[in-house]
Amino acid sequence: MKIRIAISLMSVIFMLAIAVILINFRYGYDAYVLAGLMSIISLFGSMLFLLEARKVLPRWYLAIPFCISLLLIAILCFWEVSVGASLIQIVTPIVIVLLALLSPFSVLVFLSLHKRPYSMTAYLAVSSIASIISIFSLFLAVLEILIEGALYGTSTMYSSLAILYVIYWLVVMPIMGLAFLLRAIT
Repeated sequence: MKIRIAISLMSVIFMLAIAVILINFRYGYDAYVLAGLMSIISLFGSMLFLLEARKVLPRWYLAIPFCISLLLIAILCFWEVSVGASLIQIVTPIVIVLLALLSPFSVLVFLSLHKRPYSMTAYLAVSSIASIISIFSLFLAVLEILIEGALYGTSTMYSSLAILYVIYWLVVMPIMGLAFLLRAIT
């Protein structure tokens, strides 16, 4: 039962884009505050998962990268909020990379579950497709940052290459969150 609660808590970070759209535009909260709070909730879920899974799952250690990435996201987001806009050029690309790595790390979380019912293949398929999209969008975003940094001396992510990453945030991440919630229910 605690593992199911942990898995449902772990899904919170995947709803980040929806929270930013709904809460940020309505109440004006900083996106880094929302990302920090949501990553802390997911971090508690992943720590609970690790504590409970090590008792019953032989491959519980596969969920450690997911937990570490959530910890780093929380630290960086609250660091950005506390220091201010002076570090946004440093923190934003790192947070983007860590958010893109959540999908491949979620594949490891699903693989850590020892009982593989027939429906488990669907979770692995969804998370694998999300991982491919996230890695591809991450590659394009890094390529864009490097090219624009070399050409113009600045790095912005507002061109056509970043569209894939926006699709990852708005479509793929919520689908991954729903996969976690469905896995927690079943």
